[in-house]
Amino acid sequence: MKGKGIRKYLLYAIGEIILVVIGILIAVSINNANEVRKTKNHLKNVFVTYQEDLKLDTLKVHNALQLLDTRKAMFDQFLSDTVTIDMYKDTPRAMGLVLSYNPFELQQKGIRLLEKFESSSTETDSLVIQILAHHNTFDVLLKETHKRIGEDVTDNMDFLKYNHPWIGDLLFGRLENPKMYEYFISDTYHARLAIHYMLVYGNLRPLLDQHLTSSRDILGKIENRIDG
Repeated sequence: MKGKGIRKYLLYAIGEIILVVIGILIAVSINNANEVRKTKNHLKNVFVTYQEDLKLDTLKVHNALQLLDTRKAMFDQFLSDTVTIDMYKDTPRAMGLVLSYNPFELQQKGIRLLEKFESSSTETDSLVIQILAHHNTFDVLLKETHKRIGEDVTDNMDFLKYNHPWIGDLLFGRLENPKMYEYFISDTYHARLAIHYMLVYGNLRPLLDQHLTSSRDILGKIENRIDG
């Protein structure tokens, strides 16, 4: 410990400290890399789950659009100013245009996993944020639109129930009552048909188109993230 001995000892001690620090830094770096890898793999699995949900949603939306397009020609025909009783007799299905609808809900499993991931993550993922905004926006709008259409269908059914006793015959396919046809060519029914048309083709259909376009964009980004 005398003379040059103390200098050698201090250098040795400092060297040992440096080696310990380097070892700790390497261990921390490896641990951080493992955590990042685990987070990426977990997020990839969540993306796979949401991807399957979104594919189901796009299929439902596509089928709904096809159904709406099929029914639109009938709406246009019976909203014309030249509609007649014979037209209803030839196409009795037209008397049910404002009495039925086909609501559906978006899948929820994948989005709940993404919400949980986003709330627990210390870093922001732009694709996760985009997906959450996409889903939550369309989920609210679709529910509200379906609710309004459903309420309109219920209102039309109640109007017939309380004002036209022949509604029972209509529901069971007994279409001989002439008063039935008088109602369907009346201005009252024409107005109700126009309102229902606007709810379906002015509100719902554009919303479904937007959802389909946005979903296809997101599906492409998810595929790139999963394969990357």
